[in-house]
Amino acid sequence: MTPSADSVPRAGAWALIRGRPAYRRLCGAVAVSETGDWLLFIALPLYVLQVSGSALDTSTVFLAELIPAVVVGIVCGPLIDRWAPGRLLAWVTAAQAILLLPLMWVGPDALWIVYVVAGLQAAATSLTMPALQALVPGLVAAGELPGANATVEMASNAARLIGSPLGGALFAALGLKALVVGDMISFVASAALLAGCARPADAPRPTDSPRPTDVGRRGAIAEGWRAIRRAPTLVAVLTVSFLAAIAQGLFLVLFVLFVLRLLHAGDEVVGLLRGVQAIGGVVGGLVVGAWAIRLSPRALAVSGLAGFGLLSLLTWNSPALTTATWWYVALFIAVGIPATALATGLLTGTQAASPPSVRGRVLSLLQVAQALGQGVGILAAGLLAGRVSLGLALNFQASCYLACAGVAVIGFARPRPLLKYAQPVRLDRPGERA
Repeated sequence: MTPSADSVPRAGAWALIRGRPAYRRLCGAVAVSETGDWLLFIALPLYVLQVSGSALDTSTVFLAELIPAVVVGIVCGPLIDRWAPGRLLAWVTAAQAILLLPLMWVGPDALWIVYVVAGLQAAATSLTMPALQALVPGLVAAGELPGANATVEMASNAARLIGSPLGGALFAALGLKALVVGDMISFVASAALLAGCARPADAPRPTDSPRPTDVGRRGAIAEGWRAIRRAPTLVAVLTVSFLAAIAQGLFLVLFVLFVLRLLHAGDEVVGLLRGVQAIGGVVGGLVVGAWAIRLSPRALAVSGLAGFGLLSLLTWNSPALTTATWWYVALFIAVGIPATALATGLLTGTQAASPPSVRGRVLSLLQVAQALGQGVGILAAGLLAGRVSLGLALNFQASCYLACAGVAVIGFARPRPLLKYAQPVRLDRPGERA
């Protein structure tokens, strides 16, 4: 008999970290790896701009990261279901350290190395991100899943908060190659932590789901789409993720115009407001981690979308009252709470509604939808900016989140047993490894 969410022990974020050693190693791996990633994420565009002086060349770095996210997400999702996620994560993360080596030979006449490495790293991340998300349900009990997802999100935001400013400062002081070495070390350390994240041997594979190898023979990618179409919650999650990513793409372009034209501020305020979002993400992880055990994925997603949309509307219309920087710093910190609730609700709902045998494929397709939606939003922002007023475009962007909340209300399944296929498991027995 499958236990309900209420029959499975629930725990807050800190209790999970203290009581689940494998999960603790996973959070540590996320924090270490993403701190190193942010060092290089900040440094690479700065290096290209410094060497080439071209904004077009600089934007190519980001384009080189977008295309692999779509291609790899579609093609390589089945690997997550065929391999143990922990083992796959450890091997791919270790490989990412090696993939950085060509950057040691980059120079003014070899900028193509930056684009190749950026593309390879984006491809690897498109595999590791859904693999990590697929691993979490195997490390915690069913009722602990929302808090576990919120804590991973908090670790990711903490890494951004530390790595982003360090990336700019250390690049100026030490140069690109030192940051490459730092990121390589972070990947190796993360791989060592992930190697200890075991899938418990006594976690039963559901009998009503085909084995990954059988699924692969019948058409691995198509099986992921069929799983989505069969589950109303997954259809809703995919739709919401795509529409919310369009709003995010709109934000990336319109936000800069908002600061420069409506707040009459400079580039330093653009950087400040983007940076303090990470503070909100850490606070959001603590708040959502404490409340997630009391809320269903549906409630988390709907409240996150509604809060995100309302705070966005308040932000975009506040210049009529004040342009004081402190006010917008407070708003951008505050939005981290609904943003974390949204991410936690969507991810937990996806994990709960996906049969384990195709969970990796479903999570990969979700990531593809987000990448495509962001691309659509960026293009739409370019068209809107020249044809409608900036205020109208910004309010349309905020309204997208409120529309997504409506989709989540209608499409998400009503609260029910959190993981249809999950059983309570004993974790971290001596000698267990992925």
